[in-house]
Amino acid sequence: MMESLLNHKEEQFFLDNFNVDRIFYTIGRADYLFLYHIKHCETRSKQGKRVYLSVLADTMNMPIPQISKAVENLRNKGYVSWKTDSEAGKTYVKLTSKAVELMRDERERMENSYKRILEEIGEEELERTIRTMRTITGILKELAAETEEDQS
Repeated sequence: MMESLLNHKEEQFFLDNFNVDRIFYTIGRADYLFLYHIKHCETRSKQGKRVYLSVLADTMNMPIPQISKAVENLRNKGYVSWKTDSEAGKTYVKLTSKAVELMRDERERMENSYKRILEEIGEEELERTIRTMRTITGILKELAAETEEDQS
């Protein structure tokens, strides 16, 4: 069983701060991100750990058709299964044991990588670097939004 998602600062570090696939070896970053959110929704579910597409769409701030395509892709890879809640008349997704195992392996890799980063540059430098990266990301998002407005 996965530990509480809140206890994995290493995982959060890589998901929040790096848009690179180099840390992910067995699962691509995009797939991992979806699986992470499914697990998060499952953990917080008040419906018997059922993760309905509408809840996942709200959590990820994405339209249901896009979520549905991503979940279908994950199903084809053997990471999730579709289940039907006959009482509610809805479909929900469930992580497979394969996904849980691969996520555990990836999280372990993240923990080891994070530990190495801390050993090399220290916690204070890492925090300063993260703040700088977030500032740069914010600036780039603002510039992208301005470019979109100019092209409209």
